[in-house]
Amino acid sequence: MKLVLAALRNPHAVIVFMLFLVVIGVTALLRIPADLLPIFKTPAIQVVTLYPGMPPVVVEKDISSRMQRWTGQAVGIDHQEARSMLGVSIVRDFFREDVSAESAMSQVTSLAVSDMFYLPPGTLPPMVMPFDPTASVPICLVSVSSPTMTEKELYDVAYYDMRNKLQAIQGVIAPAVYGGVLRRILTYVDRDKLQAVNMSPLDVAKSLRESNPFVPVGSATLDGSEYFIRSNAMVENVEDLNEFPVRVENGVPIRIGDIGHAR
Repeated sequence: MKLVLAALRNPHAVIVFMLFLVVIGVTALLRIPADLLPIFKTPAIQVVTLYPGMPPVVVEKDISSRMQRWTGQAVGIDHQEARSMLGVSIVRDFFREDVSAESAMSQVTSLAVSDMFYLPPGTLPPMVMPFDPTASVPICLVSVSSPTMTEKELYDVAYYDMRNKLQAIQGVIAPAVYGGVLRRILTYVDRDKLQAVNMSPLDVAKSLRESNPFVPVGSATLDGSEYFIRSNAMVENVEDLNEFPVRVENGVPIRIGDIGHAR
């Protein structure tokens, strides 16, 4: 009540005070920085580790948790986040603001690489990169369709052509491709046939690696000309994988085609 009576007794002071607030508000509105995607200044490092085909539960126990323990030894860690998906482990290390980005990157890189010794055999080397939360916000979605092309061909166009062109645009960071069919060659084996010859899927995978290697041959000089030589150790047709021997018993080879098929 006293405040109301004081305002009624001093109307000019109230008007001046209101004008002062309006001027301050307009000045602050014009000068306040605004950005749709503000810059994230707190140092943060992301470690992505791949193991194709590993279930998320195993990824969490054997890769993500170990990577968190190792990279968590870095000086200046504030907190950590981790995600485990099919064949993918993502660990994010957030540092205090007084830690430089260069120091955070060097520490996490060294610790992540040293953790490779304790990860499951076959784990791909971790990818260590700066993390920006605003970079994961999609601001544009581009769809690709065609009445004549298959999903595999559309995926190749989006991944190899469009993605490379979009990356050249200033401000675009790692455009991701979703959907479609990835180009993969799979070998399907019959469980009963494997048991009949006393073999496991690991034996088949080992024989495929040994029978279909990449051999760097080099070049040969003939009659004063140098020719680059290409090895035929890798098959050109998927159907040829079915002829690979996985074991030889009593002089009789057991082929991929005898226990399954490649497609």
